[in-house]
Amino acid sequence: MKQSEQLVHNALPEMLPVVPTMDIVVFPNQIVPLLVLDERIIQGINKAVDDEHKLVLLLASKKQSDTYQGIIGTKDLYDVGTVASIMRVIKVPEGGIKILVQGITRAFVHDVVADEGVLHADIEQIFYEEELSNTETLAQKKNIKDLAEHISTSGHALSPDFHIILSKMNDPEKMADFILSHLNLRVDQAQRLLECRTHTALLEELFAHLSKEFEVSEMQENIKSRARESMNQSQKEFYLREQIKAIKKELGEDDADEIDQLRTKIGKLELTEEVRTEVNRQLNRLEKTSPDSMEAAVIRGYLDWIAGLPWGIETVDNLEIEHAKQILDEDHYGLKEIKERILDFISIRHLKQDGYSPILCLAGPPGTGKTSLGKSIARSLGRNFFRISLGGVNDEAEIRGHRRTYVGAMPGRFLQGIRKAGSMNPVIIIDELDKIGSDFRGDPSAAMLEVLDPNQNVSFYDNYLGLPFDLSRVIFIATANNVDSISEPLRDRMEVIHLAGYTLEEKINIAVNYLTKKAINESGLDAHQIIISKEIISEIIQSYTREAGVRELERLLKKLCSKAARSLVEKNELIVFSIDNLELYLGPRKFIQSESYSESQVGICNGLAWTAYGGEIIKVEAVIMPGKGKLILTGSLGNVMQESARAALSYARAHAKEFDIDTKMFTQYDLHIHVPGGGIPKDGPSAGVTLLSSILSAMTGRAINAAYAMTGELNLRGNVMPIGGVKEKILAAKRNMVPNVILPDQNKNDLIGAEELTEGIEVIWVKHADEVLTHVLMPVIKKTSGPH
Repeated sequence: MKQSEQLVHNALPEMLPVVPTMDIVVFPNQIVPLLVLDERIIQGINKAVDDEHKLVLLLASKKQSDTYQGIIGTKDLYDVGTVASIMRVIKVPEGGIKILVQGITRAFVHDVVADEGVLHADIEQIFYEEELSNTETLAQKKNIKDLAEHISTSGHALSPDFHIILSKMNDPEKMADFILSHLNLRVDQAQRLLECRTHTALLEELFAHLSKEFEVSEMQENIKSRARESMNQSQKEFYLREQIKAIKKELGEDDADEIDQLRTKIGKLELTEEVRTEVNRQLNRLEKTSPDSMEAAVIRGYLDWIAGLPWGIETVDNLEIEHAKQILDEDHYGLKEIKERILDFISIRHLKQDGYSPILCLAGPPGTGKTSLGKSIARSLGRNFFRISLGGVNDEAEIRGHRRTYVGAMPGRFLQGIRKAGSMNPVIIIDELDKIGSDFRGDPSAAMLEVLDPNQNVSFYDNYLGLPFDLSRVIFIATANNVDSISEPLRDRMEVIHLAGYTLEEKINIAVNYLTKKAINESGLDAHQIIISKEIISEIIQSYTREAGVRELERLLKKLCSKAARSLVEKNELIVFSIDNLELYLGPRKFIQSESYSESQVGICNGLAWTAYGGEIIKVEAVIMPGKGKLILTGSLGNVMQESARAALSYARAHAKEFDIDTKMFTQYDLHIHVPGGGIPKDGPSAGVTLLSSILSAMTGRAINAAYAMTGELNLRGNVMPIGGVKEKILAAKRNMVPNVILPDQNKNDLIGAEELTEGIEVIWVKHADEVLTHVLMPVIKKTSGPH
C-alpha cells in the first residue's frame, strides 16, 4: 500500500455523500468538472464542502443520458466508485452548480441510504492485490510501451508526445491514468477497468482497448486515403458514397454499380411516400450487406419485385358505348344482364373519372361463357387482362403472398397478375371462386375478403411486399357454378349476376355465329365450302348433348370438321353432312326421346331439379305393398328430401278422405319411394309437390299426366312454397320436350325480364297442392279393389 493511499485510508470517513455521474466514470488522480442540477445532490455536496475533508463518492449510473427519464434509483448505480475531493464549487445562473473534483481512491459501496434528503454511502476502500514487482505486470507494461512505440512510428499517435511520456512511466496506475485520458470508452467499459482487482487485469484491459483504438484508427485512415483519390469536393453525397465504395473494396464486396442501377430505376417510379421510404431503407441495407449472403439475395429479389410492379401506370379506358356494345356482341350471344352492367359502368366513367370499379360474380352452369366474357370486357374497355384460377387453392399465401423470411417466398397471385398485366387497372378474372379450399395453412376465402372489398383493397397488404398496394382500380370478375358454397361475407362483397343455361334457339344461334366458324377455322377448312346447317346443329343439340352450356356442342362441331379434314386429305373430297349420316361420324345418338317422359303411369312423376351444371328432370317413383305402414326411401336422398317425403305422406294421410283412400293403406301397406340414379346424391326441399303427386297416384291408382313437370316446396297445410333455380328448371323441361311446367306462384318475379324463356312451353303458377293435383292426377280408367 502506498503512503498516500494509507493517509487517505486513515482519514476516510465511513459514510460519504453520493454524487451520481452520467456518461462518465471518474478514475483516481483524474480532475473532472461536473454539472449538478438535482437539489438533493447539491445538499450533499454543500455538506461535504462544510466538512474538513471535502470528500464525496462518485458513482457512475447504469442509465445513459439518451435513456434518462428524470429519475435515477440506487439500483441504477454501480457498486464500485471513486472517492473524490471537491476542489471548487461554482453556482450556475440557470440553476444548479458546477464542481471541479479530483479522484483520490476507489471504494466499494456496502449500502446507500437517504438521510435528511441526502444520499450517503457506506464504503470500503479498494486496493490492488499484488505487488508492483509482479512478473506478469512487468510484461504487460512492456507490451503497452511497445504498442505505443508502434503507434507512434506508424503515424497514428493519439497525441504528439504520447509515446515519449508513456515510455518514462513505470507506475501501473499512472500509466493507466495517462492512457485513459486518451481513450474514448463507454461507461460499461470504463467501469470494468475501475473494478479491476489486480494491476495485471488493469493493464491487460488497457492493452486490449489501446490495440482496438489503433486498429480503428488505421482502418479509418485507410478508408480516407482510398476515398480521397476519387473524391469530388463539391458533392457531399458523392464523397460519402465513395467512402462506402472504399469500405466495400476493403471487404471484397464491390457491387455498387448494380445497386446504383436499381436505385435509378426505382427512383423513376411513382411511389407513395411510405413506399419510397421503405424502398430507400432496403437499398441502404443492400449496400451494407455482403453480395454473396442469403440476405442480399432476398433484398435484391424484393427490390426487383418493387421495380417490376406498374406503379402509377394505367391504361386509358375506351368510353365509347357503341364500341363496347359491338365488342360484347361480337364475342358473346345473349348474356344481356352482364352486358348491361358493363355499359352502366362505362356511362358512370363518362360522368366521373374516378368512380368505383365494379366487383362482379358471374354464377351459372359450365360452358355458358363466364370466363371468356372477362376477355371481352377487357377488350371493350381497352384494358389489360389477367386470369387467376382459385379452384383447389387451399393456402392463404396464394392470395396474400409468403413472408420474406421463407426460402423461395413470392408475392400472392394478385400482385403477380398485376405485374404481368402491366397496369394498375386491368380486368382480373377470378375463376372457380366457389371451389376454393381451406386447411391448416389458412382459409383463402377469408383472405379474399380484403381483395374484393372496395373499402379495403385501396390499401391491400401483401405479406411479401409488406406495403399497402392499391387494387381499387381493378375490375374484378369472379366466376362460380354454385354461389351457395361461397361464404356469406365474401358473397356479400360482390354483385352476383346469375347466368342461366341457353335455350335451344340460343344454342343454335351461338353455333351458327360463333362455334361453327371457329371449328372450321381451327380445322384449316376456311378455303373449302363446309356447310353445317341449322337442322344438323339442332339434331346434335337434342340427340348428342343435354347440357346447360355449349362446350360439348363445340367439341362435336370440331369433331365433324376433323372428319371433313381427314376426308379431304385422304380422298380429296368434301363430306356433305346431313341428319341421316350424323351417326356415321358422331356415333350412335346418346339421347333418344324416351317414352317415359310422354307416357302417363301410376306412381311416376316428372320432377325438376337444380344442379351446379344446370337444370335436370328427375323421375320420382312410388309403389305400395303389403306391410306395416313403413316408409321406404331409396335413391341417395339427403336429409332435407327425406323430410319432404315424410311431410308429403303426412299431408296425404291427413287428407285421405278427400282422395277416397282407405286409412288401412297407411297401416297395412308399406310405401316405397325411389328416385332413379342411386349413385348421384339428391337433396333439397323443392321436390315436395312431386313426392306428394307420386304418393297419391300410387295410393289412388290414378296415373300422373306425363305432359307435366313440376317443382315446389310443400308445407303441412298444402301451400306450395317458393324455390330456386327457376330459369334452369324451365330450360331442363324444354330440353326434354315437356310442354307444361308447374311452378310456385311466389316465383313469378323470377321471370321478369326473361319472358323469352317461356316461349314454346306453358307455365302454370300454383299456390296450393290441390291445384297441382287437379292438373296432374288423371281419372281412374278402371276401378281397382286393391292397392297399386
